[in-house]
Amino acid sequence: MLEFWYSDQCSRQIKLMICIATCVMIYLCSTVQQLSPMFTGMSITIGIGIHGLRALSLKIAADNPYKKGFAILILVMPLMAFITLISALLTQHKIILALQVIGFAAIGLFILSMFANRRFDKNEQR
Repeated sequence: MLEFWYSDQCSRQIKLMICIATCVMIYLCSTVQQLSPMFTGMSITIGIGIHGLRALSLKIAADNPYKKGFAILILVMPLMAFITLISALLTQHKIILALQVIGFAAIGLFILSMFANRRFDKNEQR
């Protein structure tokens, strides 16, 4: 999924639609029960961390012996962070809160990945 998000096939319009759909999903879930600000911040941090790990993995040469281990780390670290965060949620409406955790992590990833790929024109008119 990340490969599609970072590929040229995923246009700006697709990314915008995915971001809007994610925000709508978070809003609908928050009408049932809101996620606390602490969990929201940690979720966004997980999303930012996923982007950071991917950026680091791209800097490792393909013939490096640590490349495969780092690919496993990119999979395991966010998964463990999600499991830990979701297990600490309240038991009432846990699925709704877990969806919000995943949504906010996605928003953190979306914002950072779109900003990192942004091209600024020096001669841009304002």
